[in-house]
Amino acid sequence: MVYLFFLFSLVSPFLFISPKNFHTPFQKGVSLFLILLVIVSFWKEKKSKKQSFSFDLLSEGQIATLPYLVCISCIIFLLGSTYHAFHLTKEIANTFLFHDADYIGLSDILLSIANGQGFSTAYYSESGQGSYLSHHFAPGMAVLSPFIGLIPNRWGLAIGIFATYQLGTILWILWAYRITIKNPKKFGVKFLVFWILITNQLYLYRIGSSFHFEALVIVFGFFFFYIWEQRKKIPNVQVHFFWIYYTILSLATILYLSIKEDIGIYLLLFFLPTVLITLYKHWKKIWNPEAPNTLNSFSAEEKNYLRSLILILSIVSLWLGFVFFIYPIFGDKSESITWTNVLTQGYHSAFKQVTGFQKSIQIFLELIVSGGLGIFQMLAEIMGIGLIYVTHLLSTRPWHHEVYTYYSYSLAPFILYAGILWILSEKKISISFAFFILACLFWKNSLDQNFPLDINIKSPWENPSVQKDIHSDLKEINSILLSKSKGQVLLEGENHLQSLDIEKNTLGIFVFSQYNLSFWITDRTKTYPLEQVKNSRSICKTANVCYMVLAEGFTDEILWPKSRILEYKKEFENQKGFLIWKGKQTEVWQLPSIQGTQIHQN
Repeated sequence: MVYLFFLFSLVSPFLFISPKNFHTPFQKGVSLFLILLVIVSFWKEKKSKKQSFSFDLLSEGQIATLPYLVCISCIIFLLGSTYHAFHLTKEIANTFLFHDADYIGLSDILLSIANGQGFSTAYYSESGQGSYLSHHFAPGMAVLSPFIGLIPNRWGLAIGIFATYQLGTILWILWAYRITIKNPKKFGVKFLVFWILITNQLYLYRIGSSFHFEALVIVFGFFFFYIWEQRKKIPNVQVHFFWIYYTILSLATILYLSIKEDIGIYLLLFFLPTVLITLYKHWKKIWNPEAPNTLNSFSAEEKNYLRSLILILSIVSLWLGFVFFIYPIFGDKSESITWTNVLTQGYHSAFKQVTGFQKSIQIFLELIVSGGLGIFQMLAEIMGIGLIYVTHLLSTRPWHHEVYTYYSYSLAPFILYAGILWILSEKKISISFAFFILACLFWKNSLDQNFPLDINIKSPWENPSVQKDIHSDLKEINSILLSKSKGQVLLEGENHLQSLDIEKNTLGIFVFSQYNLSFWITDRTKTYPLEQVKNSRSICKTANVCYMVLAEGFTDEILWPKSRILEYKKEFENQKGFLIWKGKQTEVWQLPSIQGTQIHQN
């Protein structure tokens, strides 16, 4: 039986390397096979007149084999997801689908951090010079900056996000296995189910393939909940270890909160049912006339639980108070586009509209299925997850309302943690129910046309040959932007020309780039979105030279009409910008700072 579950753990890695048209029928086939196993197992259980619970199912030989199978499964998962990540990223880049919102914008912030310039951003501020922390208070994203600093040409964010997804997946599997080896006959089948759920987790994949820093919740959430669970061991250690534990727990909490400003809200909602249930139980003890001593009604483990919980809730409350009330007073709110402003903005009708209540219930059930139907046995945790989902239910933003892509970051760690508690619990399952959980999982996954994403992306542009022209132009453009020839810069407020070696001052080269071209602009320059042309005079005060790169015929007419690009082009001309190079599809313009530049024509 262990070998059968091992094969199920390889379904997603197999899908990662297989053609897209094979994904749906294969997953449905696996689901139907599992339904057959459910029927056979249920018939055997009825025939024997007793249920074969989890502690009866694993033999000594299977237990001895399990660690090797888990290890092989993790290696294959890493290989398959790496292959998928490489080709997916390459295809998205080659078809010019890495846009300013949000891949280039996030890369720009992380590059600023890597260069010691803090969270300054050109993409999330009205002036082009604000702080991202006013847009989203996410200081934890700084841990991704080494990827940006070490990996050139804007590939760093993609590699960092997929590496985080892979690491987080492996960590959750290893934690579940570490629990299981303590009593494999008791926890074995629940671990096998959890193992398959993690390696084929739709919502983890959505976060990992989103190219968004919220993928950090998979790893940071793991560390937080792992440290939180260690509280159970404290009554058995010496006194001075208490303070060490509480210090580590505090750091893990802050690390988790640092991912995004709303993480604290989700933590409060998740723990609320547990707190209420705990208080209710102890309230009953206090009012029980047969209780010997109400002051000592708490066991050592319960006292430590309350101390740890109070510590977490205190940190969360202080953090939320700082983020929502104190920081906005002292931060550069006027310079940045705050997240509250974004939430109140309208969105283009091309985006999918918010659906009805019935669809919302379906989405919630799909979330639970992705975590395994077994977690329905964990009442307090399911209630907490339900409260978090209410924030999605009430949202008017379609991508948040229906938990698109990275928006599952609010729920995924809590669903995984509920699975861990399910393994630890005394709840028992039959083998037929285990197969049924997995049948539901694979059937649900088969209905999602984007799991996994197709690595052979069809060009969204009407004329694919235009892409070749753009790629050809960009090679020449980057050589122009990083020209080795010496230029002369007219410094503002001065009447003389100053000689400048541009090659040694690449950080002083600013480029206002069209939304779908920025990825291919060399990261040795500082890029700005095209709409910041209106602020070019103030932005370019600190630049050695300012350029504008655009391809007016290469755009999405629905979301970014050509007329909008032409408006920015006209604005640049009004600021005395002039054309210095024109390729097959692309133009390079320059503000009047470098004199004597020749106009090149292809």
